[in-house]
Parts: sequence; structure tokens; C-alpha cells
Amino acid sequence: MTEMQSLGCDPADDVWRWFTQNGPHGPNFTWSQTRQNPPGYAGVEHLDRNVKEKIDNDPAFLAKIQTIIKAALLSTNLLVLSRAIQVAAVIGRQEDLTQLGVLTKHENESIASDARAALFYLRKKLRSEK
Repeated sequence: MTEMQSLGCDPADDVWRWFTQNGPHGPNFTWSQTRQNPPGYAGVEHLDRNVKEKIDNDPAFLAKIQTIIKAALLSTNLLVLSRAIQVAAVIGRQEDLTQLGVLTKHENESIASDARAALFYLRKKLRSEK
């Protein structure tokens, strides 16, 4: 049983596969905004657009990915945790701010840095939705 299966995630699920393998997030992800994006660019705006398209095509996507993110934000696997932080920035809820805040003090500086950026982005997004 994998770590994420123990957290209640189904690796056969399409949304799970998007999260772990196919989404525009992961090791090449960037929080910065550039005018000319390099090939393979995976930035926060691109991720936000991709998630909106997924939700438009499958209204159940949002609830599924939020469930995955809630579990993944507790992961000890740094790649899973990093992906969760990135996706939480664009689909997160008010309740995710607390866990992201905890992660800003993570021992891995890359995780802590991603968490700070995600907190900034998510707070801005939540304020604009009010």
C-alpha cells in the first residue's frame, strides 16, 4: 500500500493520476510570471487555467481534487507535498490556509518557499472571490 493509499486516495482514479502525473505542476513548476514562457512552462496561471478547464469538463473534479489535496498536504513525500501545495494555491479553501501556514516552516526550504508563495496566491484569490 502506498502512502497516499493509506491516506484514502485511489491511484486508479483519473483525478489522482492528473495530480501525480499529468497536471501542469511538479518539479518544473514556477511561481514567477514571465512574458515569454519557456517550452514546458508550468506556472501558477497555467495551472489555474488548467484546473478551471478540468472543472468545466467535469464538475466533480473540484471536490475530488480538494479531497486529494487535503490528504496530500499531510504527506511526508516531498514531491507529493510540493504538488499539493502548488494545486492548493489555485483550488484551496479557507481551511487550507492553516496547513499551508504550518508548511511555511517546513525543514525543507523548497517546501517552505512553495508554501509561502501558495499562501500569498490563495489569500489573494480568496479575497477576490468575496
